[in-house]
Amino acid sequence: MRIHLIRTRFSNTYLIEDNGGMFVVDIAARCDGFVLNYVEEKLNKNVFDIKLVTCTHDDVDHIGGLANLARSCQAIAAIPHAAHRSRVKLYKNPYGPAFRLMTAMAEAFRGRSRAMYLDRERIARYPHVPNVYLTGKGETQLPEIRRLKDRHRLEGFTDWEIIHTPGHSWDSICFFHHPTRSLITGDTILGSASKGQLVHPAIYDDPRRLKQSVKRLIALKPQTVYPGHGSIFSGENLLDHL
Repeated sequence: MRIHLIRTRFSNTYLIEDNGGMFVVDIAARCDGFVLNYVEEKLNKNVFDIKLVTCTHDDVDHIGGLANLARSCQAIAAIPHAAHRSRVKLYKNPYGPAFRLMTAMAEAFRGRSRAMYLDRERIARYPHVPNVYLTGKGETQLPEIRRLKDRHRLEGFTDWEIIHTPGHSWDSICFFHHPTRSLITGDTILGSASKGQLVHPAIYDDPRRLKQSVKRLIALKPQTVYPGHGSIFSGENLLDHL
């Protein structure tokens, strides 16, 4: 099993080679071309080896490019059980929108947000890469979207368990690879290079649920954590300080 980090302007995308195939976790809008180029140019593989495209939650910087990438690779598209289901989210967490709005507004005034979304050098470093598999050919039909539930295993990649981790958003999930204790966290946990450790997200919709989710991830004792933004961390007791 190998995990490849593909950095894009908006988030970390992970391409995983496992069990004779590949799957992708988290792809921002207009970033599917990054993955296709990486597979063909860096790995010298066929994009149709990608069997599954999934995400950790339905923020546009994690799910926005999922449909196009799945179409291009003729892969299965799989999303969290509550993703794009506003009624479910509101029923489960009625105060969530208020928390998300307040924390998002606070984050918007911080320098790191401007550096991520408005910095011209960063934009130039991560230009838009067109999806050549869709350009000029029309859109192929998107396969039926599968829904991912807590404690289930990924279709075709059964060493990977789905962990429901509400807090950043109600639909948030993580992916845990049991044999290597590898954990893909999306925005439930982020990686701070400046602090030299993993940190809580600044934007969330339920602080109590987030704390419970983090405790659940601590119990997994991950060996390597792959966050949705920031640096990857490896070692023992990676989450004990949270």
